Amino acid sequence: MPKITQKDIEKISRLAQIEVSNEKEILSTQIENVINWIEKLNEVNTENVEPMITVHDQPLKLNKDLVSDENNKDNVLKNAPKQVYGYFAVPKVIE
Repeated sequence: MPKITQKDIEKISRLAQIEVSNEKEILSTQIENVINWIEKLNEVNTENVEPMITVHDQPLKLNKDLVSDENNKDNVLKNAPKQVYGYFAVPKVIE
């Protein structure tokens, strides 16, 4: 694995828009340690291992799809700071 240089740290910080000042040497060492640890994971034989969704053997409990609030639109909208035509009114966020 190639060594992580301070130039690499500067590029990563610029791409991530994170300001890094004096800790570039420390960060390069820490990132190298993480990458080395991940490389060790590649050595593990996972040939006959089934993919896991969860560590529990129990199936998920399914809840019935029931309506619990029966048309409380007016009660909900009275908490809205602004409403138009029976809906929440929010400021436009797309320019």
